[in-house]
Amino acid sequence: MSLLALAAPLVGSFLALRAVRAKVGDARVVVRPDLVHSAKVFFYPGNTHAMLSCRLPMKNTGRQQGLVIDAQAFLQPEGERYSELQPVCRLVNLSAPRLDGYWEAFVVSAGTEIELEIRLNLTSNEGVAEALQRMGTVRFDVHYKFYCRTPMHYRKVTLEIPASQFAQTDQRPAEPTAPPAKPKKMPMAPAGGGPTEPVRVRAVPLKTHLLRAEDDTLQIVERYAVPAGKPGDIVALAETAVAIMQGRLVYCEDIQPRFLARELNVLFGMHSSLSSPYSLEMAMREIGVGKVLLSMLAGVVGKFTGKPGEFYRVAGRPIAAIDDCTGTLPPFDKYVVMGPARGEQLVMEIKARTGMDACIVDANDLGKVDIFHISDKARSAEVVEALRPNPQGNAAEMTPLVLIQRQ
Repeated sequence: MSLLALAAPLVGSFLALRAVRAKVGDARVVVRPDLVHSAKVFFYPGNTHAMLSCRLPMKNTGRQQGLVIDAQAFLQPEGERYSELQPVCRLVNLSAPRLDGYWEAFVVSAGTEIELEIRLNLTSNEGVAEALQRMGTVRFDVHYKFYCRTPMHYRKVTLEIPASQFAQTDQRPAEPTAPPAKPKKMPMAPAGGGPTEPVRVRAVPLKTHLLRAEDDTLQIVERYAVPAGKPGDIVALAETAVAIMQGRLVYCEDIQPRFLARELNVLFGMHSSLSSPYSLEMAMREIGVGKVLLSMLAGVVGKFTGKPGEFYRVAGRPIAAIDDCTGTLPPFDKYVVMGPARGEQLVMEIKARTGMDACIVDANDLGKVDIFHISDKARSAEVVEALRPNPQGNAAEMTPLVLIQRQ
């Protein structure tokens, strides 16, 4: 067989993939300095402190959602001229505001525009109003980075606003407040036991501290679950929390996606974690390039034969458990989080040490409960029914452990 005959299928596949990529498109997140508006200044009593604020839009003009991993604003320096003003600058995403000034990784859907607010605090014991006028023009540098189908894009724009355009206001900008969390119902749920005598269970979420890689899973269970539970209960652990405690997470910018990860992610739907070059690269590291390619072939065949989910059936649960950035609570929202390791061993160790059954699960607000590992498979129905309302909370609730108790 000639070299040309061998190369033809590869070249054809590559060209077809490029055509798919061109059709699917990518994200394009832009900030336009010319659209800055609502420039205001609030002077605190005593003329020693002032807060300048202005707003500007951030828009995704691309065809795919963009993951804005980080964004910051800085007062552009002019030598040491502003040092005495002790400038403190913050950039607030008004769609996902935080009191602590942290930029939480945020998804901007295609065609969507979000509003940003820059807040600059100045201090001058010699009169902050006069110091502001001496500034002449206030210049901000806005840095942000995002990705989608292609690896990270880095952007910087500069805003120039004459000091005279900051309209004085008597109202200090309100501190950003996040919308209140929707309360989750914790119903008494029948589970198993047959139609005549159903077993009734209740779910008791257990609030923990922010779990980190230095935490030991067994010690966390003993600290939070043992005092609240008793032998015979089931302790359910969120799979993401277990993976974090095992150190199975990688900061996205520390991942260098290979060529295949950068190209093949376009074959996954936008709501799949593997649509990201970073998470697809980690999948290849987890199970090997060969198995990923075999799984993708199975997925394509399954799509044409009416058998969805063939990719994950062949690839296995470790790949289904991968969370891309924005899938985990801060400060892990900028990490790719893998699935937990040694899960069967872990749940059996918990049972041996505490007398409680244990499981590692992934539940969502759509009522889906996926049990990765459980010490007693006969009790799976209890777990599914108790966790269907998704009482676990990996976000601000910080309740990654849930006790399931029979009534």
